[in-house]
Amino acid sequence: MSESRSLESGDPTSLKDGRYEPQSVLGEGSMGRTYLSIDHETETEVAVKALYPSRLADWKDLELFQREAAILQRLDHPQIPAYIDSFHEGEDEATCYYLVQSYVRGETLRKSIAAQKRFDEEELVTFAKQLLEPISYMHNQDPKVIHRDIKPENILIRDGVPTLVDFGAVREVVRLTMGGGSTVVGSYGYMPPEQLMGKAVPATDLYAVGITLLECLTRRRPGDLSGREALTLIDETSVSARFKRVLKRLCAPALSDRYESVDQVMDDLERVSAGSELVHASKLEKDIVVRKKKAEDALKKASRPAVHVGYVAIITSIAVASVLAIYFVSQALATSFEAGFLMAGLISGVGLLTNLVLAGGRYIIDAWEPPKPSWVEAEGRVDGFSKEVDPNTGQTALMIEYSFPTKSGRSKHKRALYQSSKSSIPKGTTFRVFYPDNNPQIHEILDFRRRDMQEAERLFEPNRIYTPE
Repeated sequence: MSESRSLESGDPTSLKDGRYEPQSVLGEGSMGRTYLSIDHETETEVAVKALYPSRLADWKDLELFQREAAILQRLDHPQIPAYIDSFHEGEDEATCYYLVQSYVRGETLRKSIAAQKRFDEEELVTFAKQLLEPISYMHNQDPKVIHRDIKPENILIRDGVPTLVDFGAVREVVRLTMGGGSTVVGSYGYMPPEQLMGKAVPATDLYAVGITLLECLTRRRPGDLSGREALTLIDETSVSARFKRVLKRLCAPALSDRYESVDQVMDDLERVSAGSELVHASKLEKDIVVRKKKAEDALKKASRPAVHVGYVAIITSIAVASVLAIYFVSQALATSFEAGFLMAGLISGVGLLTNLVLAGGRYIIDAWEPPKPSWVEAEGRVDGFSKEVDPNTGQTALMIEYSFPTKSGRSKHKRALYQSSKSSIPKGTTFRVFYPDNNPQIHEILDFRRRDMQEAERLFEPNRIYTPE
C-alpha cells in the first residue's frame, strides 16, 4: 500500500454505528479513499474503502464497486483479502458506499521495484508460482473471475508471499466506451489487445502476469511498449532460454500465441526449475510456425493478379477489334479499295491502343508488390485519430495516426482512412507492416484484420506501398 497519512477534516471518525473507527488514510483514488480502521467487533485492523458518488464520472463506477463487493464475498483464499462487510451511509448526494476487507500489512511490488530490488531467475520463478496460486483459484470459480488489472501496484508482498488486491473499486483505471456500450477496465501496458476490445478471458490475466514479471527483471514500465517490443526486451534479459520462452508465451499479444490457463504456465515453470523440456510452450511455438507458414502462403497468393471484370473487358475488346479487322481486310481484298485497308489498319490500331490502356490500368490497380525478402516485418499500432482539412478541396478527412518499431525508435505516420469513419477500432490495435530496414518511411501494410475476430476491417487502402509525400 502507499504510505498512510493522518485523517483530515471531513474524513469519517466512526462508521456503522461505531463498529468501524478509521485511524489513517491508506490511499486515495479519483473516486474515493481507503482507510485503515479498527473493527471494534473483532478488535482487528481492517481496510475500509469509501466510494463517493459525487466523484463518479458515471454510474458505471458504482457498478464496478458493487461488483467488487459481490466477487470478494464469494472468494476465500489466503492470498486474497477477505470480504468482511459492505454498507452505505448518508442520503441523496451525501450518500457514501463502503467496502470492508481484512487488512494486509506489507508493501507493494511497485515499491520493491522502485527500490531497485533485483530478482534472479530462481527467485522470480518461485514468485511467479506463488502469484499464480490465487489467480488459479479465481479462474476455477464458476463463473470464472478475471481480475483484469494485475500489476505491481495491486500486488502486496507479505512475508515474501504475494497477495492480490484491488478487484475493481477505488482505483485509477482506464475506461473506453466502445461500440455497443461495453467498458474496458484495466491499466495500459498490462492489457493485451483483446482487453482493449472489451474481451477478458483467463489468458488476459496471464498476459498481465508476464508483463509484471518482465518489469521485475528489467525495471522498465511497460506503458510505452507494444507486444512485439516486449518480446524483444525478453531476449535482452539474462535469464535462461527456457524461462525466456515461458515469458514470451505469457507476453504474446495474440491470444492464439499465449498460454490458455494457469495450469499450463505452472507446468512449464516446474520444468524450468527442473531443467526439462517445456511441453506447452513447445506446442504453442510449433503452432505459431504453422500459422506463419500459412500466412506466407496466403501472402504469395495475394500477390498474384486477381481475375477482374476489367480483364473480361480486355478480352472482349480484343475479340471485337479482331472481327472488325478481319471484316475490313476481307472487304479490301474483295474490292481492292484502299479505304478498306486504311479502315482495317485504323480499327486494328485503335483496338491495340485500347487494350494497352485497359491492361495498364488493371495492372496499376491489381498488381501488388509483395514484401521483398530483405524487408523487415514489424507490428504496427494505431495511436489515434484526427481530422484534417484538405487545403485544396476544403473537405475534412478522417486521419489515422499509426506507428511501428524500428532500430532507431518508433516510426510515426498519418494517413487518410480507407473507410469514412473509424468504426469501433480502438487505440492500441495492431496490424502487420513491412519496410526496408534503412527506410521505414517506405512501408507496406497488409489488409487490417482485428485480432481474434472473424470479420476484417480495412483501415488503409489495401495492397499499396506508402512512400514519402
